[in-house]
Amino acid sequence: MITMSRAGTDEVAPSDADASLDALVHTLTQEAGRTLGVDAQACATATVRGADRWLAAGSVAVARCDGAQDRPRQGPRYDLRRTDEPVVVADLVAPFDAAVRADEVDDGRWPVWAHACRVQGFRSVAYVAGVHRDVVVRLGLYARQVQPWAGLLDRAAGLAQGIASVVAVREQVVALAQAMDDLLDCTRSRALVDQAVGVVMRERGCDAPTAMGLLTSAATYRDLRELAADLVAGGTRDRAAAARSVRDAALARAGSTAPLVGLTA
Repeated sequence: MITMSRAGTDEVAPSDADASLDALVHTLTQEAGRTLGVDAQACATATVRGADRWLAAGSVAVARCDGAQDRPRQGPRYDLRRTDEPVVVADLVAPFDAAVRADEVDDGRWPVWAHACRVQGFRSVAYVAGVHRDVVVRLGLYARQVQPWAGLLDRAAGLAQGIASVVAVREQVVALAQAMDDLLDCTRSRALVDQAVGVVMRERGCDAPTAMGLLTSAATYRDLRELAADLVAGGTRDRAAAARSVRDAALARAGSTAPLVGLTA
């Protein structure tokens, strides 16, 4: 779940922003047939910055048919991805009907996918794409009867573009939430390191730049934040180990093996 809403001065609480956008994508896909005025079930996939992503399906049957394309990497969705042109298979059951155009029949190009469609009871299929910014959504429409796809393709592409815009907004929400989390983490880390610098200054009797240098040197083989946390709030054993690290760094800087006062383990 994305962290977005503020819950205090230095804490971010989870919100349902991403879940709401996911639900909107699901609803748009679920209601695609009704929106377009056609008796069909839909599925939607997306490519976001070059990475493919499953979005939603109106039924398990549609999801199975769409997924049947992935192992052989053959089917109308893959043709759509290659050409960016709508792909229509007007009739999967009677492909040699004279009333159906030759480029809209199941001509044996995708046997695995066509078999899955017949098993699930689908006869007529169309795939269209919609683009918004760096998101491409491919919307598949599966019907159990032959449909007049030609008059619906532009509207279906518009719906796919609408879904793509929702996905793009969701990506922005995720990126913003991550940036907020990173900023908060950085702020907290900086405050912890500053406290650790104070500990080193007090116990070694040095100035802030020297203390920071000692901490950085001591953290050569471990995370600086972890070292700072051990110095500031660690248990006896953790604090002793951190103190030894700082002491060793001071010895190395001084080029001496003589005992040094402060931060002794």
